[in-house]
Amino acid sequence: MISRSSNLPFISSRQAEILEVVARNGWGWFRSQLSPSNNQETDEEFTLPLPSALRQILIDLGPTFVKLGQLLSTRPDLLSPDYIAALETLQDDVPPVSWSTIEKILQTDLAQPIDEIFAEIDKKPVAAGSLGQVHRAKLSSGEVVAIKVQRPGIRAMIERDLDVLQSIAEFFNGDRIGQAYDLIGLVEEFSNSILGELDFRREARNTDQLRTNLAQSKLWKPGQVIVPLVYRHITTERVLVMEWINGTKLTQLQLPPERQEEIAVLVVRVIMQQMFLDRIFHADPHPGNFLYVSGSNPNGDDDKIALLDCGMVAILDPRTQRIITDLLVGIVFEQPRQVAQAIRELGFARLDVDIRAIESEFDRLLRRFYTRPLEEINLAELLNAALKIPRDNKIQMPGAIGLFAKAIANIEGIARQLDPNFAFVEVARPVVTQALQKRVVGEQALPNVARSSLYFSQLLLDLPQRVDVLADRLERSELGLTLRWRDQNDFQKTVRKSTRRITLAVLSLGLMLTGGILTIADAVAKTPPKSDWLVIWHQSFLVAGMGLALWLITGLLVKP
Repeated sequence: MISRSSNLPFISSRQAEILEVVARNGWGWFRSQLSPSNNQETDEEFTLPLPSALRQILIDLGPTFVKLGQLLSTRPDLLSPDYIAALETLQDDVPPVSWSTIEKILQTDLAQPIDEIFAEIDKKPVAAGSLGQVHRAKLSSGEVVAIKVQRPGIRAMIERDLDVLQSIAEFFNGDRIGQAYDLIGLVEEFSNSILGELDFRREARNTDQLRTNLAQSKLWKPGQVIVPLVYRHITTERVLVMEWINGTKLTQLQLPPERQEEIAVLVVRVIMQQMFLDRIFHADPHPGNFLYVSGSNPNGDDDKIALLDCGMVAILDPRTQRIITDLLVGIVFEQPRQVAQAIRELGFARLDVDIRAIESEFDRLLRRFYTRPLEEINLAELLNAALKIPRDNKIQMPGAIGLFAKAIANIEGIARQLDPNFAFVEVARPVVTQALQKRVVGEQALPNVARSSLYFSQLLLDLPQRVDVLADRLERSELGLTLRWRDQNDFQKTVRKSTRRITLAVLSLGLMLTGGILTIADAVAKTPPKSDWLVIWHQSFLVAGMGLALWLITGLLVKP
């Protein structure tokens, strides 16, 4: 343990309350580190409390820490399955706020008197959580809506608790627990998440974005996926007004097996499109956030599903989305090397990590799973096992990978409730294939080619100089090697000649790849006639690369 000269100063009643709750639930290590009466350093080994004890500590500490536990339940890269299972059961078990208090918030936050906006409001909430509660209402114009109202004083309480968490994270930053769990990064991630949930205008933007993204897709029929309409003109930081959707919870469906199978496929495709095609996805797709909306056709052709509660979303940057796609491609198509490379690129690994050993672990893992029939492969279980490998090798993973794994686990659970023989891998294949096609010939192709070409051109420019430097350092034995040879000048000439040939060969390959990708992209995009000059320019890359390759081959054959 890294020594510390003083304990964390407990200057507030909240900090003292945390210590009291920890002591009551028997977490001796934490109590020994933070106790204000303990002025001596301790070398007690760090251990987490038992899963049930950790869960109870978070419940006793209130809504902020319950939310923290819910976030931790999405991090199988940090915690083992028994902790994940315990924290997944955490619920916002709080009594509703009285109508008189809710009415005051509505009167304060809305620009008009509430009786001018709403024709009627059900004073009894239909749902209540730690951050807010929902009431059913009808607008003066006749539309039925859901009003989500934030609990009074919840922001001040959460900000106070975040300050405490930040001080604890900084206190343990240099210790084993800080190095193992990146506490400062974890608290920052949690702060961004929960403060974002407190701003209902952000949830409104998320809802609008998801509704736009899911309105059209190649993976389902138009209008088959519903996201509630947000009434932005009567939405504020603490009040959110949305379209009310009547439907049936997926856990209560009683449909013929073939229709339930179709709903299962649709649920999975909805979330996977968000992850692999849209880059913004619903990060809490549990069964309560989906509704089945029956259509008018008896055979179910116009059945729909509705996606609710978009307060918690994750946004993937292009790099993370690409790596996660590669990760799932490696899993779906049983490519352990690609899985290992994706994990390595996604995480933050020590220099002494043995990537070959990790690759072997992934190979054994995938072989163990792929000896089963496809319908028996549990992708959530496979992902959890895959994330255990970087956890055991001290590779820190970003929070997005935990939300990704959690969302996959949730939708797979829903799908298997609807269809016990659901084959997730089979449903995932067309989605990841479409994601790869989008990367190669879709709107991502040109930016990817531009970035790659920039890096590639710089590499080509630097290559001859780097080879010369390497040869010079070898000659002077600066790399710990002593080399002696005859005809040194001839050798250096040969090296330079080979370097030029390699450079030209790589340039030829780059031109052909760039020209080929851009030509395919032009064909897919159906470039209009007015851009014929651009098509010719793209094809010139291909022709130039082929010409250069032919020249090199001819030179080798005529004069090796």
